[in-house]
Amino acid sequence: MQYVMFTKHLQELSVPDAGRAIKELGFDGVELTTRPGGHILPEEVESTLPAAVEQLQALGLTVPALVVEIHNRRTPYADAVCRTAGALGATLLRTSSWRYLGLGSARPQLATARAECKELEDLGREYGVRFCIHAHSGSYLSGQGALLAQILDGRDPRYVGVSLDMGHLTVEGGIHGWRISMDLLRDYIGILAVKSFGWFRTQDPATGQHSWRATLVPLEEGLTQWTEVFKILDAIGWDGLVSLHSEYNDMTVPVRLAQTARDFTHIRASAAAAGE
Repeated sequence: MQYVMFTKHLQELSVPDAGRAIKELGFDGVELTTRPGGHILPEEVESTLPAAVEQLQALGLTVPALVVEIHNRRTPYADAVCRTAGALGATLLRTSSWRYLGLGSARPQLATARAECKELEDLGREYGVRFCIHAHSGSYLSGQGALLAQILDGRDPRYVGVSLDMGHLTVEGGIHGWRISMDLLRDYIGILAVKSFGWFRTQDPATGQHSWRATLVPLEEGLTQWTEVFKILDAIGWDGLVSLHSEYNDMTVPVRLAQTARDFTHIRASAAAAGE
């Protein structure tokens, strides 16, 4: 397996500075944000992405994956991003899922998502890249593997697949649903996204009412059963890209990096315990 870090969580730093921090932590490479507000802007991709990749490679890091915001062929700069990424060897393009619009919209939205997934497949085939739709909990058509499996059904997994975020899938299927999601999506896993959550009881200070909130926590404290996840990946013969997400937005960069180091140790130990 190859371990990379998602650069969104070092957005305060320049590409070279983020790369140096990631290299010091011991990662093999980066998953570089190439989207509105990212390290690389889509409208500037042809001029800035090659230089960024060169800077990161000079540090001894690979750039196998980009994080994009492309949902169909009509997305602005979609062709430029795909063409440039393919030429540079950054062939895994992680993109967000479709938002769920509310009661009564699920079936027509799934039909639209299937049609747009076909457009992503065509883009991938044309430029030699593979789109990886991110499995995200909450109001997305991706929190359950069954939904993503419907969207991907019939598509060529060489050109469109999933970013399997086991933290989000555990939030939506904490007892056994995450296992079924992995089973349904086994042929489409392009990236394993690493984060974890816990459920916490909160109280509205105005009304006094209680509710439960899923909150991101360090890997060793979360609900995601990482050793079991890696056992399943080993059973299906998956040996791909593992991307660590350090979404600790309330931390300063030095503290965030220290926590990332602990998470990185934890995830490698989990993989080792599973025989990976």
